[in-house]
Amino acid sequence: MRGVWIGLCLVWSCRREWLPPQAGELRFSRDTVVFDSLFSTLLSPTQRLWVYNPHPFPVVIRSIRLEKAERSPFRFIFDGQPGPLTQPYTLRPRDSAQVFLTLQDTTFVNDTRVDRLLWETEKGLQAVVLRATLIAAYVYRDFGFDSAIVSFPSDKPVVIDGYFYVGPAGVLRILPGTRLFFSGKRWESGPLRGELASGLYIAGRLEALGTPAQPITMQGWRLEPYYATAAGQWQGLWFLPTSHANRLLYTRISQSSIGIRLDSVGDASAPKLYSEGCIIYRAANYGILGLSFAPQLPPQPILRAVNTLIFQCGQACAALVGGGSYQLINCTLIYDQPDPRRGQTALLIGDFYRFPDQTLRTYPLNWQAINSVFWSVKEDAVVVETYSAQPQLSWEFCAFQQKNPLPGPGHLYPRSLEVGPAAEFYPLRAESPLIDRGKNQPGLIPAVDLLGRPRDTQPDIGAYEYLR
Repeated sequence: MRGVWIGLCLVWSCRREWLPPQAGELRFSRDTVVFDSLFSTLLSPTQRLWVYNPHPFPVVIRSIRLEKAERSPFRFIFDGQPGPLTQPYTLRPRDSAQVFLTLQDTTFVNDTRVDRLLWETEKGLQAVVLRATLIAAYVYRDFGFDSAIVSFPSDKPVVIDGYFYVGPAGVLRILPGTRLFFSGKRWESGPLRGELASGLYIAGRLEALGTPAQPITMQGWRLEPYYATAAGQWQGLWFLPTSHANRLLYTRISQSSIGIRLDSVGDASAPKLYSEGCIIYRAANYGILGLSFAPQLPPQPILRAVNTLIFQCGQACAALVGGGSYQLINCTLIYDQPDPRRGQTALLIGDFYRFPDQTLRTYPLNWQAINSVFWSVKEDAVVVETYSAQPQLSWEFCAFQQKNPLPGPGHLYPRSLEVGPAAEFYPLRAESPLIDRGKNQPGLIPAVDLLGRPRDTQPDIGAYEYLR
């Protein structure tokens, strides 16, 4: 008797598979599929739509098609088959399926695209609206040049899909107000296989000429709200060993893996990179990674940074390894990782390379910081590890989160910086201890701050000057 009962249960559990299809409406995960702010001429990210059969019986989908048919810029795939679907498809009771939707539009204008995805069943037609906002853009895909001066157009956004390489004899000029967006493309082969590829690779020179009124912006190309605060969407700026005399003025770099990578020293004529009025934030790893490993100090710094703000970096705001020469004046580095167990801290400085057998090779180091802020959620904002005989480390009129005081005049160790929120780029508040505590040295201290506002005769510490 027990065996008969089990058999009846099995038959009953499978019975719904034998039910004949009936007419019934479908349900969808959303009634409108929105493609948010896409760049025209590029294949869009894929959007998903779920379709449900809420009934205890099968429903036959007779067809799935786009209302505008071949004129539609949208494309879809249902159950592994590219649309339109013309053969009947049976959706089992209480079952679901996915539709993958993309958009390809070659129109070089700002516009909106709308279509409807039509589902035909025995109950009639049902529609899901498809809507996309298009942004016209110039697109460079795996592009490089050598002996020329190239300027990006600035009247429309510029999209870099893959690498953009500037050869040793080339100059890339970026004009004020230019907006650069980088894809998440990765290297498909070679030693960097799997790593993010989209970025600027500078073997020659970069002249990014932003202004306080028209800053240059560089970020990932995904503009949906979900990606607005996501780090690590593109590679960053990589200044290769032959690169020299680069200028980065009033430029905002966000959502990269490493904001700026400085590989080896420059030449004797100018710093390898001069940065002024720049903001580097939301880097997955480092805001700035400096790699020197030079047997002698260069005549000019590898990096001379003025009025530069770095924050929201996963590992450290700046990591400068293998010695080298660096100068930071009126800069602000804030390590604000929400989980203090993760990452490292605001600033890492080292003058050595450790081989696999644990032996060390040291390199000369020359570091100077004036009127700068080094703050961290960790106990120490600055971590220095040196092994050479005479590393040169100079700190003057800086503010620290630091367990043990660092040598140098005019330092502050406040309990709080009293600055505004990260969303506003940490501006000074009226009660900030940084106000009027900096060193004044005409010709060295910048005459204006990060926003282009004049500094007074008693400058503030950090990238901002508080205006009363």
